[in-house]
Amino acid sequence: MRKALVISLLAVAVLAGSAAAALHRYDASRADQLAEGITLAGVDVGGMTASEARATVGREIAHRLERPLALRYGDRRFTIDPALVDVRANVDELVRAAEAKSREGNFLTRSFRRLAGGEVDSDLELEIVYSKRAVARVVTGIRRELDRPARDATVSASFSGVSIGPSQEGVAVRTGALRKAIGSGLVSAETRRAIVVPARVLKPKTTTKELTRQYSHFVAISRSLRKLRLYVDTKLVKTYSVGIGALGFETRAGLYEIESKAANPAWYVPDKAWAGDLAGKIIPGNDPDNPIKARWMGFWNGAGIHGTADEASIGTAASHGCIRMTVRDVIDLYDRVPLHTPLSIA
Repeated sequence: MRKALVISLLAVAVLAGSAAAALHRYDASRADQLAEGITLAGVDVGGMTASEARATVGREIAHRLERPLALRYGDRRFTIDPALVDVRANVDELVRAAEAKSREGNFLTRSFRRLAGGEVDSDLELEIVYSKRAVARVVTGIRRELDRPARDATVSASFSGVSIGPSQEGVAVRTGALRKAIGSGLVSAETRRAIVVPARVLKPKTTTKELTRQYSHFVAISRSLRKLRLYVDTKLVKTYSVGIGALGFETRAGLYEIESKAANPAWYVPDKAWAGDLAGKIIPGNDPDNPIKARWMGFWNGAGIHGTADEASIGTAASHGCIRMTVRDVIDLYDRVPLHTPLSIA
């Protein structure tokens, strides 16, 4: 009886050993296979060898690694080749992690899991990386292409006419935001779309519209020609003959503006020797002693454009610094010229 029990136990041991050996051989034969249930970057690689998994995942993500990244700003277009910025994925690292997951436990637990149709629930996420230094170089290149300072409008105004140089808005690429947008685009799993280059619009201090409005009317006087020209919207619309300051009372050259306007103005006589008994007095507008006839357009320190009864002085240098016009002409000019009209005297 005792001998039979020993024989039975030995038989069980032999059978158990044989089973264990069989399971060990079974596990060893599948040592290079990944466990069922493992996915890499969303790709089911269960049952594949490491090399098969590497190739399969590589094919699945190749379009993400090779797809160019498009950028645009207005009508400008830029394309980034992923190879230029060293885009790459951690596929090898994922496969090694999958191998480690598949070999967890011992040959018995692994064999029983496989034979029972069990799975390892593991979804390993793909990581795409790129060279930040290379992206910084790309951003620098885009800035070099797009960045420009704002340009102020300019004006050239003289007796010959008015010319307005247009203003232009500037552009300043937002470097940090562009680096971030490129990085997100390179690692995105979605179909690439054109990235709008983030940039600030730089406004000019002086715009074409402002100068066009300021110089909608322009008066230019030539002392040598004794002529006054009126420009409207940069077009010459009228030329008048004028009188200018006499020797010692020269009309000063410079750029001014029409600071005041008055019809039949009073004359505030300068307290000067040349004014004689009238010095310092106020002469009413309709007084015969008032030399300022009909209209007044002041432009600087008591000097102005006005009508005169002495029409023979038109075309000569006879005033005390003012610009003289005939009564008919000064009324015509007065009605055409608004306050703050630029005035050039040369």
